[in-house]
Amino acid sequence: MIHGKEEMDDNNLQKPNVYNRYLPFYDSIQRQAYEKFDEIRMHLSRIIQLREIRPGFSIWSSKLQQFISLYGYYFTKADHLKLIDFYLSILSIDNLSLTNVQICFNLLQVLLQKSHLITRDELIIDWRLLYQWAKLIRSHHDQDYSLVVMSHGVEQSFLNCIPYCRFYFSITATQEILDEFRPWLCPFDSAFNDAMYFFDLLLPVNLPPNLLNQGFKCGFAFLDIFESNISIDV
Repeated sequence: MIHGKEEMDDNNLQKPNVYNRYLPFYDSIQRQAYEKFDEIRMHLSRIIQLREIRPGFSIWSSKLQQFISLYGYYFTKADHLKLIDFYLSILSIDNLSLTNVQICFNLLQVLLQKSHLITRDELIIDWRLLYQWAKLIRSHHDQDYSLVVMSHGVEQSFLNCIPYCRFYFSITATQEILDEFRPWLCPFDSAFNDAMYFFDLLLPVNLPPNLLNQGFKCGFAFLDIFESNISIDV
């Protein structure tokens, strides 16, 4: 339980639900929010410590989503960053069930959608982790060709989540992504369509002005590929 006015200072929190402040029992809402978040944080931490994903992960992730819906981002920036790192680390687990994968994408979308709360200097997301999931979803979304068919919900959760993750890719991510798919850029090869799919998903397009030289301007070098092909044909 939280005691003392200093510990219940909303100024230290990310973005509480502003409408709760106008309720006549706001003091009790504050205490309840702190207590609920402490409980959620404790159980999510135990999941990692005990390595027991099932059933606690889905239960307490659902409670976290309900908590944010009711109280807003009623936690500190440090806790906000820890929650993001937590769900990214869960995505790196081998043989993770698709249900838990979808939970991670849904929570990451919620935690990252307020980009003004966390700057690029405070968080870096490895694009290769999301690329691995993009490949799996790309390979298994077609029922006629895949061995394990992913539900539409997993794919949609991923597509909803990825735009918020791109903002936190490293400043070298654009060049790394272009280098990764450069061998695929033959217009007469079926891999070309896959490269365009991954470019559309992964390339950061909302970089700040001071990073544009490491953003979309890196793609200008790729124009030489097509110019050289045109000159050869002529």
